Amino acid sequence: MPEAGTLEKEFYRILEDLRQYLPDLVLVGGWVPFVYVRHVWKRKRARVVTTADVDFGVPGGTRTTPGKTVFETLSSRNYGERRLDSGRLWPVVLYKDGRIPVEFLADSTADMKAITAFLGTQVYVNRLERLDFLLKERFTVRSVKGTDGLFCPRPSRFLIHKLITFPEREEDFKKAKDLMYSYFILRHHPDIAGLMNEIRAFREEMDFSLIVKNLDLYFARLTSRGCLWVEKENGSDEFIPEVRRDIFERFQGLKRGLEMGG
Repeated sequence: MPEAGTLEKEFYRILEDLRQYLPDLVLVGGWVPFVYVRHVWKRKRARVVTTADVDFGVPGGTRTTPGKTVFETLSSRNYGERRLDSGRLWPVVLYKDGRIPVEFLADSTADMKAITAFLGTQVYVNRLERLDFLLKERFTVRSVKGTDGLFCPRPSRFLIHKLITFPEREEDFKKAKDLMYSYFILRHHPDIAGLMNEIRAFREEMDFSLIVKNLDLYFARLTSRGCLWVEKENGSDEFIPEVRRDIFERFQGLKRGLEMGG
């Protein structure tokens, strides 16, 4: 995997390559916290744990951008292709410089005809349950290099989506990453009270009892696996002497907030 500094440069280059298509895409996945802290909250000293993969959600009803499809544009540049089925030519996942995957996700109920017309039939689309929840209320980040504006999910939706879906991940290291991103929001969001008010407004869309159950399973004690996983992902911390306790207290505070008025 490329080093962190190289990853950041490649991330901006990918955005530049997709510039004309960004009005129809929403950044999702591990690069979202990076954009929050660098371009929304402006916290330059915060260390971000991110990933190589660059993931975009494609909302339902996506319009077809005039001209070439995403596949036609990226395949004409320095993007390699990796087949998901060795017996078929398509679909493929595109890799920037043959190293960094650029993946596209859609809700399981989305209109795939419109999405395929936009991306190209050659591109693999990962269809996920509950992705529409994440893509609602997206907002534009104007200061991101290589773009005229980048859509991101609201932090409240990003946090809750991670906490409802992380147990479905097959590998523990992916669960740990998702929980680290959740902790990152709880730690660095500049207005936790406002964040919690937004989250409580999701009660009609989301069953909080499942999230509370997940928090009980993973963050009930200082030695619970969620606390240990996030502590490992975070690493040593010059700003917080007792990282594990901070993790525990922030997730317990979130649990109390979810249970209020329930």
